[in-house]
Amino acid sequence: MKILAIDIGAGTQDILLYDSAKKLENYIKLVLPSPSPLLAAQVKRLGEQSRDIFITGHTVGGGALSHMIKALARDHRIIMTPSAAYTIRNNLDDVIASGIEIRERMPPAEGTASFNLDELDLSPLQRLLDSIDEDLKDLDAAAVAMQDHGAYESGQSNRKTRLSYMKSRLEENPSPLALSYLYGEVPEVFPRMASAAERLHEQLPGQQTLAMDTAPAAIAGCLTDKRVMERASGKLLLINAGNGHTLACVLDGGSIIAILEHHTRELEAISFASYLEAFCCGQARDEDAFMASGHGLFYLEEPSGIENLDLIAVTGPNREILEGTGLDFYYPAPGGDMMMTGPMGLVEAVRYRTAAS
Repeated sequence: MKILAIDIGAGTQDILLYDSAKKLENYIKLVLPSPSPLLAAQVKRLGEQSRDIFITGHTVGGGALSHMIKALARDHRIIMTPSAAYTIRNNLDDVIASGIEIRERMPPAEGTASFNLDELDLSPLQRLLDSIDEDLKDLDAAAVAMQDHGAYESGQSNRKTRLSYMKSRLEENPSPLALSYLYGEVPEVFPRMASAAERLHEQLPGQQTLAMDTAPAAIAGCLTDKRVMERASGKLLLINAGNGHTLACVLDGGSIIAILEHHTRELEAISFASYLEAFCCGQARDEDAFMASGHGLFYLEEPSGIENLDLIAVTGPNREILEGTGLDFYYPAPGGDMMMTGPMGLVEAVRYRTAAS
């Protein structure tokens, strides 16, 4: 079985070509810059050439790109199609409030430059694979992970939507692999994830495709590490410290029983470690001062305490987040490569979902 897995984060996009006919260490792997800063640089150059810019295409990761477009909107006329505009915020009223126009078609104005957003164009990857006699048409499946806050109504928090959907889905099935969507399943509330799933399906119409949030993909990937796997039937605290967000997840017997998500830049090692102790005892709450700038937390069951954990594992580009706190933790590296944690989780999700379908 051959599976293409692409994990698009804030700093990098990590690509794995899983091939069950090969040894794990021989899989094709790539770690490339995230599309967002690359697209931001292109938009900046366009802004230096033209005052009016019409932006079309897909909903992609915001970050550097969103900041650049909003900065240009202060002294440029920026028009975006609705699908492209969700790149800025998952509420189009908020996008308009930032000075950006939203239209389905480009207005007839001389000198208006156009720019197409696409973070999942597979043609450059195919050109590279051509040089080593690999073809994406030979895939059995493809999967992509990205973070999507979820669409929200005006006046609501843009931080809570994703976690509320995670909770409702886990109440039906507490496996981290259940936090994935086959093509056609992605809820409309997740415009970026839906756009990515559609884009993947367009380019690989004959293959099974799947989309997943980056944080659950990393949690699933941790469980493919040999040491984590050996303790998977026990009580685990798995943490994905990404460039933008940090997600902590308590599992008991392979089932998720609690999730907490915060902004990585807001976390200080000692205070975070202390809060994790409260979280693992079932004593943390959404309304706590510590969570004021975070995304939220929830419990499906009450954990039994940090002292009863069989393992604490930390992954992600900021995995040193708990250094010096006194907590005993482990750095998982599925297949010997921490950067493949997300793609390995995607592979497991594909195998799990296709076996169940």
